[in-house]
Amino acid sequence: MSGKPKEELKHHTEEASDRREIYLREGRTLSVEHAGSDDLVEVRSSSGQVELRIVLTEEGPVLQMESVRLRLKASEVVEIESKRVEIKATETLQLASGDEVKVDAEGCVRVNGKMIYLN
Repeated sequence: MSGKPKEELKHHTEEASDRREIYLREGRTLSVEHAGSDDLVEVRSSSGQVELRIVLTEEGPVLQMESVRLRLKASEVVEIESKRVEIKATETLQLASGDEVKVDAEGCVRVNGKMIYLN
């Protein structure tokens, strides 16, 4: 052991691997690193599980989130525009009276389910 302070050794190790880490509350870590030709930004839980990952690729950013709950709230509209959208659930969705789900498609709309209710 060289006798260098722990902080100095940690900093040297991060430079060698081209990875930077910031320690957050609740044991989470934020890391930034190069992964081949991509840049990678990750937030991990105290157990090491990835909660948020952003991969900055040549084609554009790729976002991955794993959480207990995902909430999107907008005062006007939430828009999703994509070549393909897939939604998978294991439980039934209950809409409150007056709530609305609107689906517009230029092509076919396919609905698969054990039970499908229309009106």
